[in-house]
Amino acid sequence: MFCYYAAASWPLIPGAHAFFGLQGTPIIGLFLCLAAAALLALPWGLLFTRARGRTALSVPLCILLTAMPPLGIIGWASPLLSAGVLFPGSKWFGLVLILAFLSLFRFKPAQSVVCLTLCAFVFQFQYTQPQIPAGWEAVNTNYGGAGQGDPDFATEYNTDQSMQVTIIESHATVLLFPEHLVTDWNESTEAFWGDTLTSVAAQHRTALIGAGINQPGDSRNPFDQNRYLNVLLARGENNTALYQERIPIPIAMWKPFGDEGVPLNLFARGTIHVHNQNAAVLICYEQVLVWPFLSSALEHPTILLTTANDYWAKGTRIPAIQQSSTASWARLFHLPVLSATNF
Repeated sequence: MFCYYAAASWPLIPGAHAFFGLQGTPIIGLFLCLAAAALLALPWGLLFTRARGRTALSVPLCILLTAMPPLGIIGWASPLLSAGVLFPGSKWFGLVLILAFLSLFRFKPAQSVVCLTLCAFVFQFQYTQPQIPAGWEAVNTNYGGAGQGDPDFATEYNTDQSMQVTIIESHATVLLFPEHLVTDWNESTEAFWGDTLTSVAAQHRTALIGAGINQPGDSRNPFDQNRYLNVLLARGENNTALYQERIPIPIAMWKPFGDEGVPLNLFARGTIHVHNQNAAVLICYEQVLVWPFLSSALEHPTILLTTANDYWAKGTRIPAIQQSSTASWARLFHLPVLSATNF
């Protein structure tokens, strides 16, 4: 299992340099990869047993321990993701089936494989692809690291202007933008976007914008980007919907031993209500985990929205991993998925 998680974590090695800059050496990337693999393999080592009956319980338990917090904060590459591939549309029943087959395999391996295959054929045969609601569109951008790191006000101005032109020229009812394109959304930003947002509201349209905002009650300098909430906010006809990222990237964004960065909020709401849809939202890193989606699924979403700012992961397998994880969750719960990514 250590080898399994290490193989799944290797994109951290090339990704660390782009994300951390000069501090992100290959050694740092290798350390993060091996440390994550060791932590995720730990339950498997502690609960290992050769007793057949106990193994049938320990394997599902290990999967749950690595999927749920606290280990679930780094719980990528979970075997639970296979439920969406094998049993599309089965929702919670598919997760139960995966755990059940893993338990039965210890006793009746051949029969278990036959039953799993038959069940998979049944669910594949009856599955139909859900359709994205009419008028909902996503915008993929190529702004690079605009808005990241040290403030570059000229670049941020050009990015905001480009986004507003896209919104005005679009006829979409709901337009989804990638994660954190607007570095600091505040009263000044609201005023700068005023004419565009007024026009969008008059047309009964909504733009969903990835942005950073101050934490409530935080009176810091508005240009200090060391502490913020990473959110998806609605502007236009709907100005009330706001989703806060629940699990930021550990160490890089969520700094557990400091006051900076993006706070961890495991139990925040996982959906937003926009234009008669209850949308589950996953921002970037959350797409490869189990806990953020399953906690959102408890709120009965009707569509899945995913946003990412993958400028730092360009040329790695990370964007493809995010997309495949998202597709698996969407298939499992029969949800249309709308994704917006910045490179």
